[in-house]
Amino acid sequence: MSPASVMLRLPPRRLDQLKTLSAVLNLSLADTIGHMLRKEIAAGVIPAIIPGIVVQRAGDKVSVAIDDHPATLYSLESAREFAETIRAVVDGTASPDTIKVGAWFRVQRVGIGFKIHLRMGGPEVTLSGDLARDLADLIEKAAI
Repeated sequence: MSPASVMLRLPPRRLDQLKTLSAVLNLSLADTIGHMLRKEIAAGVIPAIIPGIVVQRAGDKVSVAIDDHPATLYSLESAREFAETIRAVVDGTASPDTIKVGAWFRVQRVGIGFKIHLRMGGPEVTLSGDLARDLADLIEKAAI
């Protein structure tokens, strides 16, 4: 997945509706679209996945893979800590650059996005705040 932005063409009236919803929800346009997608995921219309990222339970571990990189395995405790750390950095309640050496991950605020390193020197992905929270949800769910 490329971190580049994609232009989306909408009819002007549909864009006005999206802006109205965005204002009511107090979200950016991108986060408003994420909000709508999460509603469809919750309704079972589309699967709860993030394209290019695979999170799954692997016995007593949680496996996280980005694109074509080998998966990184976390203990259940480390996976839960990873999910909590992602949320804390996104919410601004943790340092904007949090490294967990024992669990081997790093979460960094980069501009308006967040860089998630699965392990030091390993695969990384830059996500918007709402996608980073979705990743935290997937990791946490796999660790239950």
